Amino acid sequence: MKIILNILTHGDERIGLKVVREIKKLNIDKDTLVAQIANRRAFELRKRFIDQDLNRSFPGKKEGNHEEKLAYKISPIVKSADIVIDIHSTKSELKDAVIVTKLDINTRKCIEAMRPKYVLIMNATRDTALISQAKIGLAFEYGKDNNSIALKKIVTDIKKLFCYIGLVDIKLPKSKTVAKYFDVVSEVAKPKGYKLLKKIKNYKIIHKGEVFATNGKHELIAEENFYPILFGEKNYKTIFGFRGKKIF
Repeated sequence: MKIILNILTHGDERIGLKVVREIKKLNIDKDTLVAQIANRRAFELRKRFIDQDLNRSFPGKKEGNHEEKLAYKISPIVKSADIVIDIHSTKSELKDAVIVTKLDINTRKCIEAMRPKYVLIMNATRDTALISQAKIGLAFEYGKDNNSIALKKIVTDIKKLFCYIGLVDIKLPKSKTVAKYFDVVSEVAKPKGYKLLKKIKNYKIIHKGEVFATNGKHELIAEENFYPILFGEKNYKTIFGFRGKKIF
């Protein structure tokens, strides 16, 4: 069994450093659990990325920009692991979400062992995310970077996963949470000057015909029912977030 605990895919998402610090206390063999800093240069410069989003750059290019080269280098490492855990933070109000790019039986069992509140099947960026290269890839988006509650939940759920696969034997409180699953199907564009209405919340359905953003003169109207996923004003430059459909 080989597990990669990947952090700093985005150089400004520093919560992963704290996660690694806590998980190291479990004293798991270093051949079994490897902590990996994905984009060290962006981290050192306190930037999200150097040339482009690393989490949109896989499988990478041998001769490309910084993130494309990095993705090309990291891809075989990610593919060599049995499980890859990718730690993120978010500037949106989204919480307690595990993101996957596929939902096969082994991935589903890992999720059921952790019982997160939300599971996002990220079809919108399925082929370019770091976890897309993994046998079992689990990305954690549990809250904001300096949120101590999010940190505690991430560490607890990783421990639950490790108990399930037999790496550790720890008594942990049993969760009664029943995860809500969403298929994340496409991006929602953010035209220049437009702002989300305050009533728009992640996981709260936007109905067909409903206004969800405005520039003061014109409005953006939903063409179909969808659930906003990773929505926020500051998350991305050109999109508000993603359009989701509830599966169960």
